[in-house]
Order: sequence, then structure tokens, then C-alpha cells
Amino acid sequence: MNKMQALQQFWQDASGLIAYDETSVPDDAVLPYITYEATSDDFDNEVAATASLWYRSESWKSITEKEMMIADYIGRGGRMVAYDGGAFWIKRANPWAQRMAEATDDTIRRIVLNASIEFID
Repeated sequence: MNKMQALQQFWQDASGLIAYDETSVPDDAVLPYITYEATSDDFDNEVAATASLWYRSESWKSITEKEMMIADYIGRGGRMVAYDGGAFWIKRANPWAQRMAEATDDTIRRIVLNASIEFID
């Protein structure tokens, strides 16, 4: 598994949802799902990255519970994820989670998650 495949797998495992690179969400994708920035760098460089949870609901309850589940999955010290030829260490960044409004549909709920990823090749 290469870096990008490992990043994809991480967000799917962390969320329990279908994960999409934010640049390639299919037109027929069904909520809920998570999107993520496909970021990469060289050894010992830390990069900022975001992921977004997307739900359709009148309430923030389910999406907030999912955000808390992902925070627990990453943990306070972060999580190491191995891939062929290296690994990355993903940590929660500040602010960790931020609710976002959707201008076109008030039943769409989105929470942006901020992460820090250090690649260890």
C-alpha cells in the first residue's frame, strides 16, 4: 500500500464511512461520507491537512458523535499508520473540529477536521 492508499484507508477506518479524496467525489455519492485532502511530503516534514464529515440531517447530533469517534480513534498522541516504504504520524491539530454552514441546503451538516501529518519514510 502506498502513501495515498494508506491515507484513504486511514480515513475510512477512522470514520467507518466511505472516504473520498476531496477532488474526486462522484456525482452520485450518497451522504454520509468523509472527504480528505490527499497531502504528501518527504521524510520528517509535517503538513497540515483537513477532512470533512458530510451528513444530511436536521440535527448536529449524529455528525458530532462521529467527529468524537474519529478524535478517539486518533487519540491524544496521534496514530502511526504504516505503508510500503514508510509511515505517517497523524495528529489532531488546533482547532480540531469546526462546524460549517452549507449555503445551498440547510439539511447538510459538515464538520471540518484539522490534522497534522508527519511523514516518516
